[in-house]
Amino acid sequence: MLTGESAEEVVAKNDTEFSRLLSIPKARVASALAAGEQRGVFIRRALPMDSRTGETEILWQLSPVFMELHGKFARFAEASSRLSREVAETASIRPPKDPRRTVDFNLRIAKTIFGKWSVDILALIYSKRTAGFQEIHRALGRISDRVLSLKLGQMEELGLLHREVLGTKPPRVQYSLTTRGLRTAMLGEPVFLYLRFTEGLLATDDAEDSGRASVR
Repeated sequence: MLTGESAEEVVAKNDTEFSRLLSIPKARVASALAAGEQRGVFIRRALPMDSRTGETEILWQLSPVFMELHGKFARFAEASSRLSREVAETASIRPPKDPRRTVDFNLRIAKTIFGKWSVDILALIYSKRTAGFQEIHRALGRISDRVLSLKLGQMEELGLLHREVLGTKPPRVQYSLTTRGLRTAMLGEPVFLYLRFTEGLLATDDAEDSGRASVR
């Protein structure tokens, strides 16, 4: 999205520049500027063009706070990449000679853990710490009992969830994250936070409401 410029250097004056700067379509620039100014992401600057006529040119500058947070995400991403390389070297994890095997392996992991409903379940239990079957079902809304049971079972087999039968009358089942599941959620949290940081701050209220409605 951005490079290493200071807040004073990150300015734009037309849709093309802002589209490139923010990595968003030109059609979203106007709404992004309006929402961003309201949230303090952008600072509007009027530069004099002609002292005789008083004509000014409007420039938009990213706020220092936004740039500071963006820098923190950039440094975190670089540190994460270094950590991955160090772990791979220490554990002697070498990529297979055939790159397709690495792609296939990564896809299997992604589809299992980050497939439909799995992320929803992981995020829900991560935020609530514990949740019963019906509580999860109500929160997800459109999922069927059969699919939810299947997903919970798969995640339990993967070692992400712990299933506990409570001694209530009638008995109730409660789910919580295992150490592996908690760590997976914690590792994924910065990714979603970064996406919310870069997208959410620039989204209009209408877009946010539409997005919430689409996931119900």
